[in-house]
Amino acid sequence: RAYCTMFAPAQLPYTATAALLMSLQPILVSLSKNEAGGFDYSVPASTMLSELLKLLLSSGLLLRQMATCAPSELLSEQPWAEMLSYSLPGLIYFVNNNCLFFILQEVDPTTFQLLSQMKTLFTGLLFRLFLRRRLSAVQYLALVTLACGTAVSQLPTYRTEAGGTLVHKSSSSLGFLLTLLSSSLSALGGVYSEKLLKGRASASIHWQNVQLYLWGVAFNAIGVYTKDRQALLGPGILQAFHARAWAVVLCNALNGLAISAVLKYADNIARVYAHAIAMMVTMLASLRLFDVPISPQLALALVLVAASTLQYNLPPEWLRPLPTEEEEEELRGASNDPEATKLISSDEPNDDSARGSGLDGGVGPLGHGLGSSAASTQAAARNPPKR
Repeated sequence: RAYCTMFAPAQLPYTATAALLMSLQPILVSLSKNEAGGFDYSVPASTMLSELLKLLLSSGLLLRQMATCAPSELLSEQPWAEMLSYSLPGLIYFVNNNCLFFILQEVDPTTFQLLSQMKTLFTGLLFRLFLRRRLSAVQYLALVTLACGTAVSQLPTYRTEAGGTLVHKSSSSLGFLLTLLSSSLSALGGVYSEKLLKGRASASIHWQNVQLYLWGVAFNAIGVYTKDRQALLGPGILQAFHARAWAVVLCNALNGLAISAVLKYADNIARVYAHAIAMMVTMLASLRLFDVPISPQLALALVLVAASTLQYNLPPEWLRPLPTEEEEEELRGASNDPEATKLISSDEPNDDSARGSGLDGGVGPLGHGLGSSAASTQAAARNPPKR
C-alpha cells in the first residue's frame, strides 16, 4: 500500500530527497534566466550534461558494487533486449526534460508545480492500463478533485494598476499545454520505468540506471548537435554556462537519481506525493524570491490539490464507518456488565500464542462479542461434557 511504502524507514529518505530536489528544480531554472526571460546557455546542452553526470555517478556506484559481486550476476538472460527496452523511457525523459525550460519561460514556478499535479491523473490511469493496479472509488474521486484544482488555477485574474485601471492577467495557454504534455510524459515515463526497474527485482539499480542514462546521453547528444551545431564548431558550447546554469545541471542529475530510487524501492504514488510536497515548498520560496502574489484562484487550487493528494493516499482503515448509536450503547453495556467482565477475565488464556491469535477478549467496532465467544469455547474445551 502506497501510504505505508513511502513512509517506511527504508523508503522515506528517497522520497524526502526527491521532494527537496523537485522543489529546487523550477526555482533554480527560473533563477538561471536572463533579464529577457530566456536562457543564455544551451538548453539541450544542459539536459545532456545532466544525463552525462547521472551516467558517471551511476557508473562509479556500479564499479564499487562490482567489487563484491560477479559481473555475470548483473546481466539478464537477454541483455541486449533489456538494453533496448530502456530506450523508450530515455526518449520520453529527453523530450520532457527539454520541455521544462520552455514551460518556465511561460509560467512562474508555483503555477508550474501546481499544473504538474495533473501527472497524478495520468499516473492513476496508466497504473490501471500497464501495471494492472486497481484504484478505489475514493482514489478516482481524488483524481477528479485534482483535475478541478488544476482547472481553477487557470481562471483569469485582474489586478489594479496605477490610476485605477483593471488589467486582465491569466496564465499562458502555451505554458498550460506544455505542462499538460510534460505531465503525461512524466507519468508514462515513470510507470514504464517502474515496470522495468521492478521487472528484475534482484538487478542492481546502478546497472539499470546506466542502461537508462546511456540512451539519455545519446538522445540529448543528437539534440545538441541539431540545435547548437554552430556553437560546437565555434568557441565552445560551455562558455555561456554560469554558476546558476551549473546548479541546474547538478540539481537535475541528483533529482533523476532520487526519482529512480523512489521508483525502484517505493512506487509512482510516492513520487507523485513527493511532487505535491515540492509544490508547497516552491510556493513558499517563490513568495520571497520572485514576489509572486498568491491570488484567490491559486490559493483555492492549492487547497484542492493538497486535499486530492491526501485523499488519494488515505489509509483504508480511515475509511471504515463509525459505529452507530445503537452499537455504541451495546458496547458500553457490555463493558459495564460485571458478569461478562468476570467471564472474560477468568477464562483469559495465559500463553503467548493464544494472545497472538487475537482471541483474548478484545472488543471493538468490528469485533464485538469476540472475546466472550472465544472464552466460552475455551471453557468448553477444558470441561468436556460427560457421556
